[in-house]
Amino acid sequence: MPVLALALLLISALCAAPAHASPLFELVGGVGEQAGLNGRAAGPSAASTYFNPALLPKAEPGFVTGVLILNDEIGVSLGARDNVDVPLEYRNAIHANGSVFERPTVPTSWLAQGCAAPQCPLPLAPRPRQAAGSSGQTHAYESVGLTTQLLGPRLVLGFYGLIPLADFTTAHAFYVDEREQFFSNSLHPELYSDRLTATSMAFGLGSQILRRLSVGASFTLGLRNSATAGTFVGNADDLAHTLLLSTDVGVRASISPHFGVSYDVTDDLHLSGTLHSEQRFDITTAFSTFLPNGNKQLATRTTVHDYLPWQIGFGASYDVISKHAAATVDAHQLSLVATALVGLWSSYIDRQGERPLPGYEWSNTLGGGGGVRHSYGPVRSFVDVTYVPTPVPPQTGRSNYVDNNRVSASVGIDYKLRVLELDWRVGLQAQAHWLLPRAQQKLDPLDPRNRNDGQLVRDEFPDDAVDTRGRPIASAAGLQTNNPGWPGFSSAGVLLGGGVTLALLF
Repeated sequence: MPVLALALLLISALCAAPAHASPLFELVGGVGEQAGLNGRAAGPSAASTYFNPALLPKAEPGFVTGVLILNDEIGVSLGARDNVDVPLEYRNAIHANGSVFERPTVPTSWLAQGCAAPQCPLPLAPRPRQAAGSSGQTHAYESVGLTTQLLGPRLVLGFYGLIPLADFTTAHAFYVDEREQFFSNSLHPELYSDRLTATSMAFGLGSQILRRLSVGASFTLGLRNSATAGTFVGNADDLAHTLLLSTDVGVRASISPHFGVSYDVTDDLHLSGTLHSEQRFDITTAFSTFLPNGNKQLATRTTVHDYLPWQIGFGASYDVISKHAAATVDAHQLSLVATALVGLWSSYIDRQGERPLPGYEWSNTLGGGGGVRHSYGPVRSFVDVTYVPTPVPPQTGRSNYVDNNRVSASVGIDYKLRVLELDWRVGLQAQAHWLLPRAQQKLDPLDPRNRNDGQLVRDEFPDDAVDTRGRPIASAAGLQTNNPGWPGFSSAGVLLGGGVTLALLF
């Protein structure tokens, strides 16, 4: 059976896309078997490879596969604006000292309605606020898992993966301030959105080193993609026909290690601890532009996707009923589970490779949950509930990080049967995640009471603007901004999922 197990593991790895950070694991928990949302402390299974590899020695050896469907409906509503538009006069304006604006923008009407000749050299399509949100998607994943004993419980191999059945991975490097006006001009859920498409795989080993003590280590991959795009632009007004492009792409891999420990205080009381290191997926892009006049410039940008900080987990389970009969039909167990998870989100790096602005740093979080595990004969079931607080402070300034406190629940049931002289286990699971409503209101940067906060929404049309004749522009007075989050926004939502699994037990 170990040879078969290793073959199944190799096939799964070869069929999968490159894995990187695993925010999907943290959201949906273990798919199939009994890990659920409290897999750091309970439900020894293939999912323990990621959540707590120290539980692998207690897992049934076998190969499990299944399908998970997850729908996200996360709504973002923007507050109505009043007299903050960047006027058309901005087009030909400069500072009173004759210098150009260091942070250029565009007239608000161009974003809302588009622009055509003669105002714009080429037609510009409209991009109204929040018209390109990233929610309302249904995602399908293949779940794959394996546990096999290499040296009995002394050394157990585990593998667990969630692989999107559409695009293997998407990475949307949106901005969280006024810069997003040039792209989607919308706000996006910071910890969901494209993070729901991350291909996630974990490999690990667990060992029962003493009768009551087990330890384990696993890893996920961290990738760093680099791409250099060299271009020669023959005519900046006709890129489609005059752009020449040469690309050079490379990928480097590193590992993010994770560790777990499990200790049976008594036959009924079990404690666990886990440590998950930082996980991320970096894309570095270099742009080189060469013009016919000899002007050649190079710029490099790095984006960070699927970032997860260091996380420390604690858990306990207690067997209220524990009857292990020789005959499977008489086995009966009822366990209570509790977990706590510390997330060091103060180190957060967003998709643009930037940290939150000073005064608006993210907070470390303490979340937790509880659940019940029950088995009677060939039937096993579980119920889990968890609470995950948001690390994002009130977005009263320039940035628009969209995130909410989350309450999650998951239920599952499976049944063991024997077919064709082999042991199988079929399972069903359902889960729901509620993003609790949250409203954000920006501080007025022109209010003297806020003068000490240097990170407020920026005035994108400076008050000292003058026209081409050096005359002051009256419409430049006051605040003008295209920041899509001004003057405030609210968010709430729900994610619903369900899946089926089939396991072949060795």
